Amino acid sequence: MAHGKVTITVDEYSSNPTQAFTHYNINQSRFQPPHVHMVDPIPYDTPKPAGHTRFVCVSDTHSRTDGIQMPYGDVLLHMGDFTELGLPSEVKKFNDWLGTKLLNTPSSQCFIFRP
Repeated sequence: MAHGKVTITVDEYSSNPTQAFTHYNINQSRFQPPHVHMVDPIPYDTPKPAGHTRFVCVSDTHSRTDGIQMPYGDVLLHMGDFTELGLPSEVKKFNDWLGTKLLNTPSSQCFIFRP
């Protein structure tokens, strides 16, 4: 393995996080790989076409699940934090909410990903 100098360019917005967020939020599509296509979410009450599998994706609910209107789906994916503080009562509340979602959808699957 060759050892040599590596040049690391400092991002022009590194000293201003607010400006960095604004810039990259506005220009995020330029960072998308060419095979990734952005899609618009569908209304929660849109019927599922026959023969399709519907994935319902939510993330970082932070114990704020009361107002979420979710479509019926075959697979529920929850990414990120589902509690605010990690308290046992928050975990129970999330589990109860999750149970109501799964009970209302026959043969559904649920996956929770927590980094």
